[in-house]
Amino acid sequence: MVAMKEVLPKYSPFFVSSFRLIPAGFLLVAFAASRGRPFPSGFNAWLSISLFALIDAACFQGFLAEGLEKTSAGLGSVIIDSQPLTVAVLAALLFGESIGIIGAAGLVLGVVGLVLLELPALSFDGSDFSLWGSGELWMLLAAQSMAVGTVMVRWVSKYSDPIMATGWFLCSMSPSAT
Repeated sequence: MVAMKEVLPKYSPFFVSSFRLIPAGFLLVAFAASRGRPFPSGFNAWLSISLFALIDAACFQGFLAEGLEKTSAGLGSVIIDSQPLTVAVLAALLFGESIGIIGAAGLVLGVVGLVLLELPALSFDGSDFSLWGSGELWMLLAAQSMAVGTVMVRWVSKYSDPIMATGWFLCSMSPSAT
């Protein structure tokens, strides 16, 4: 996050995102291929990878870049790292995963912590209030995109190898795609 924050004033957010993701994607596809993992094939495989890329790459990286322009890298990192809270709730709702009482208490404490982090940063200066001007909101949206993408992996894995799909979704962040 710190390196990304330093580069953002000089380059477009999607260029920075592409520069981060594309090499990793090619390396992951090459690794998966070297291990004999099957390449994606068929409409459903590429559709699921495309939707996965939209949510977990394009939305996440766009929200992240916008948020980093308006908040500190440290606070942004803490907010981004809150995504497991959403993953736990989504897994319980969508897949019937058990959270338990201790897990629920942890989720509540995590949400309270996020509120305490984010509310002081919002400006409530009368008519000058803008939620979209808050870097913290953009970072929270980035975390939610990452959480939805994490949960989507189970669906994507029905149609293609998860490691190969992850490599291809990372490659999809080319500057022409953004």
